[in-house]
Amino acid sequence: MIAILMGALLSTSAFVEVVDPSAREVSIQALIRLPKLGAKDLAKLEIIARAIPKQTEAYSRREVLTITGGQPVHCEITPDILYISEYVQPDNVKAGLSLMESLVHKATLTQDNLDAAALEVARPDYWSDALNPSILPLVKVSQDEALILYHRVIRPERLMLAVGGKVVPGEAQDLWEKRMDRWTPDPAPKGYFDDSLPVVRDRSTAAVTTIDLVGAPVSANDAAFSVQVLAMFALGSGKGASLFRIVREKHAWSYRQEAVLSPMLEGWRPQIIVAMIPSEEAGLRAETIKTDLLADVKLWTDSDLARALGMADAVLTRNVPFSPLYVLGSNPVGNSIADRTFMAGYWMLKTGKPWDPAALLESMKHVTLDDLKDHATSILQSTKAQILPGG
Repeated sequence: MIAILMGALLSTSAFVEVVDPSAREVSIQALIRLPKLGAKDLAKLEIIARAIPKQTEAYSRREVLTITGGQPVHCEITPDILYISEYVQPDNVKAGLSLMESLVHKATLTQDNLDAAALEVARPDYWSDALNPSILPLVKVSQDEALILYHRVIRPERLMLAVGGKVVPGEAQDLWEKRMDRWTPDPAPKGYFDDSLPVVRDRSTAAVTTIDLVGAPVSANDAAFSVQVLAMFALGSGKGASLFRIVREKHAWSYRQEAVLSPMLEGWRPQIIVAMIPSEEAGLRAETIKTDLLADVKLWTDSDLARALGMADAVLTRNVPFSPLYVLGSNPVGNSIADRTFMAGYWMLKTGKPWDPAALLESMKHVTLDDLKDHATSILQSTKAQILPGG
């Protein structure tokens, strides 16, 4: 039996627990909702994220690995959160929570660790380029700058702690809240220190051209969210989707094509992404794809609605990897205990509601064909083409 328990949002800290007695390990994750940051601060935060796991005031690198059984602590930023993830054995949860408190509150961030972390910032692939074509500036971050930004971003009111696996219900929350009671941060700074804008890349970093039809943002708490998600299933998930039939089967332009909802600070961004061999006709193809999709949606029947619901059922209840919800960067979440723990914490942090895939699927079952067609048409009509030619 698997259960998800939510700590009261009015308590000292927000907390989500995923109880799975069959799990061999315990996943402990801190998810921090990002404030609005300028391009320079985002670039610095990418470096800081990779430096955080290296050392804290309480734990050396060797001691960190001892607590996690030799598994490295993972820390990175996505478009809307910073998250820190660690694994511990079920009998080591108390030490794991102590380590997480130290990571979110007392990371050392020495200059040597920051300089080493700067060399570890990942180079994006062509799919990541398409999802987010922003180019952050090359920066060097000093220890003083890093500590200011670290304490500005990671604050109790922005933090959700998620614990999942073979745990005693409620035990980790009690231990965590006692630790949070001792955390009294300075008042949040007013205004923004950096309002610089990223440069938007004009070419792909790979020999692949991507066409991205970017739609109008969707609120994280949109009343019609279930229809929006189902529309993305109908447009771009699986072989029977409109995008597959048009781009791959009809025109033979692309091997990979997906309709996704990617995260942003305000909610979600609908994106219809097509990857193809470089072509001088990419602009014309983008117009054709949009036109053909709009025409195809008009012809949807009850069988298209049923297919989309079938794909949603497969993804939400049987973990088939075709989810349009890209919440972990360039990929949807899977079914590991870490992924399920992440999703529980992320959804509560993002929407203030529990992650309940069964309820989302049930809501989709009430969507009519006309509603599905209307929402898919609205998404497509709002899109603007973003093309990254392959080199």
